[in-house]
Amino acid sequence: MRCHRAWRSAGMLALLVPAITALLVAVPGQAGAATVTVCPSGCQFTQIGPAIAAASPGGTITVAAGTYSGGFTIDKTLSLAGAGKGSTIISGGGPVVTIGAFGAVSEPAVSITGVTITGGVTHSSPMSVPFTGQEDVFAAGGGIEIPPNADFSGGAAVTIANSVITGNTVAPTATVSSGLACGSICPFAGAFGGGIDSWGTVRLANTTVSDNQAGGPVASDADAGGIDIELGSLTLQGSTVTGNRAIASAPNGRFADTGGILAQFGTTLTIAGSLVSDNIAQLSTAFPNSVETNAQAGGIHIQGDDSCATPSSGCAVATISDSTISGNSVTASNSIGDAADFCGGICDDGSLVLRDSAVNANHVTATVPAGSTAGASADSGGIGTGGVESITDATITGNTVSATAPAGVASANSGGGSSGTPLVSTISDSLISGNSVTATTSTGSVVLQAGGFGNLGLLKVRNTTISGNTGTANGPAGTAKGGGIGNAPQGNLTLTDSSVTHNTLTAGAGISIQGGGLYTAVPVTLTNTKISSNTPDNCFGASC
Repeated sequence: MRCHRAWRSAGMLALLVPAITALLVAVPGQAGAATVTVCPSGCQFTQIGPAIAAASPGGTITVAAGTYSGGFTIDKTLSLAGAGKGSTIISGGGPVVTIGAFGAVSEPAVSITGVTITGGVTHSSPMSVPFTGQEDVFAAGGGIEIPPNADFSGGAAVTIANSVITGNTVAPTATVSSGLACGSICPFAGAFGGGIDSWGTVRLANTTVSDNQAGGPVASDADAGGIDIELGSLTLQGSTVTGNRAIASAPNGRFADTGGILAQFGTTLTIAGSLVSDNIAQLSTAFPNSVETNAQAGGIHIQGDDSCATPSSGCAVATISDSTISGNSVTASNSIGDAADFCGGICDDGSLVLRDSAVNANHVTATVPAGSTAGASADSGGIGTGGVESITDATITGNTVSATAPAGVASANSGGGSSGTPLVSTISDSLISGNSVTATTSTGSVVLQAGGFGNLGLLKVRNTTISGNTGTANGPAGTAKGGGIGNAPQGNLTLTDSSVTHNTLTAGAGISIQGGGLYTAVPVTLTNTKISSNTPDNCFGASC
């Protein structure tokens, strides 16, 4: 529904596989002690890179307190143990640490504990192999890069515990033709995984990924300021992903996708007891409407084909439990054409199970400047779903959506979230409260819907409270629909043992207001559900 990626496709992998056939890496055997020591003085080694070369496969490298040079590769199975995340600092390089080898027949299993990985600046990636002389078209893995194996079926198995990955950057420095109809005005240059870029199996325990960035002055696509899972899986346990940024800007910027964690097609994401907060996806662009642009997923993006009807559809699968997704944001501005963005907290275009978790205070903002007749469209402050979702015992609160188009159409939808899959999605035993949508224009019109939750698909809601959500439409003309719930013409909505109360729509005199509590364009199935105390009315539409 929302994902566009001209160069991240099965066709791209088909191009890359033959290009690396001659580059298969064999890891030579190494002799050395079972444990190798590194410290500023008095140990076997003063730097980590030479210690890796000397270590035996399956051995351990202990690294004392101090600051050490990055830019090395771990190409064998081993454990690297620092003196603590505040004591052992690995700094610099691009990436700081590479784990495994691009195109290797087999990849290692690596454990890293008690370190800080920082200061990486990456301008290239092995994914640039087909572009001879333009190796800086892709930039991947500012802090940690885990490249794909020979047949692109996976990569290294990596566990990182009690560590910090912070202050790393990916920024391409070259462009190639995007192959799109827009031609030379929209070249391609991709930045992926400011903190971590992985094709392998990654587990983070009690680890923080913070203040990393994907983007740069020539990037067209900025994906995953924090963690980019290109293949395989990511598991977070008791970890934090915070303050990461995916930033795309003029002249080339077209897509800013995921401030925090991006789970690409076919991957698996598991988050337990963790925090994903204050990450940003930001697009400031200058393209006409003939060129597609958008920003999405401040916190987490679960990629898919929006239906996930069959395993072959390639949907990413995510399970999030006992976690908080908060304070993430998406912003989009366009000085020439329309601005569009989605999903402040979570974008689910694949399959999501969310339970015992909070999605709160996430934000989506779209703007065009004064004097522009272009439109601004913002959607899904908390959770935006084109895929399948199961939400249980969750709080979706305080999320906001804002669209400003001074002389065009300002469209703001789904403050708490939205559902759009043709398959069944469910929300049960949850609270959707205090979310808001705001649409503002001076001389144009507004389209505003669903202060609390919007449905464009097949959604079943049980034992859930939808209350205190608001919609505010500012302008001379337009519509405002559904302060609590907005059910679109294609929506199939069931409400059971639930309540829709104290939701509010407000609008200018020339704007039509319908359904302070529930707006529905088609019949809704209501069972033991209370719709009351909403403003200016409780229900408008086919079931009212």
